[in-house]
Amino acid sequence: MTELITIDSVDSTNNEARRIVQHTGNMNFALSAREQTAGKGRYNRKWISAPGNIAVTIVVPLPDDRTSLPTLSLVAGIAIHDALSLIIRDADVQIKWPNDILINGAKVSGTLIEADPRAIYVGIGINMTADNMGLENIAAGLAGFTDKDTTDVLQSLLHRWDDYFSLWKTYGFSVLRSSYEGRMKGLNQMTEISLDAGKTQIVSGICRGTDTEGRILLETPDGVVKAWNYGDVLFHN
Repeated sequence: MTELITIDSVDSTNNEARRIVQHTGNMNFALSAREQTAGKGRYNRKWISAPGNIAVTIVVPLPDDRTSLPTLSLVAGIAIHDALSLIIRDADVQIKWPNDILINGAKVSGTLIEADPRAIYVGIGINMTADNMGLENIAAGLAGFTDKDTTDVLQSLLHRWDDYFSLWKTYGFSVLRSSYEGRMKGLNQMTEISLDAGKTQIVSGICRGTDTEGRILLETPDGVVKAWNYGDVLFHN
């Protein structure tokens, strides 16, 4: 299983993982911090992980073939989804495209993937309590659904990551596409996507899953299916 390095506090697990790669050349490990003080999410949103929550970055070497890299974001979503599904009880766990994890419709996990010329950094935040990690719209914590602790969650996550990353590296996203869609919130339902941080540019359509490149597919009223490779999926309760 992927080696896990645990530290007490760090500005950002992605930043610290990058520093480890630069100093050691190791590009096969995961770095977990009990506290993260200056992390970030998509659109440069703050990603503050207080003690008790999970902030972890999984590091893998940058592959020679870069064309499939966008789909790694969805692979991370499957791994997190399945890791949490194995340890929680009496709850509906779904993926909000591309990799946010929802429990009973409330966001409990977010992922930010970065890369440099040597490695890929898969930064994952998981809320253990209902306290906000600094990300928008997080309203759930694992503590309400499981008695497992952070160590159990991390072990489950790394096991699932190793399984799915190995499949992805060998066969590509196509072998995981149906698995992803089966875990996807909003499949075959009317879906809106915000194309900007301010949510002023909105597109909508019936979600028809993803394509082999990991893009979300929306079908317009006239039957045209269009693929989108960016944006925030919006759900209205």
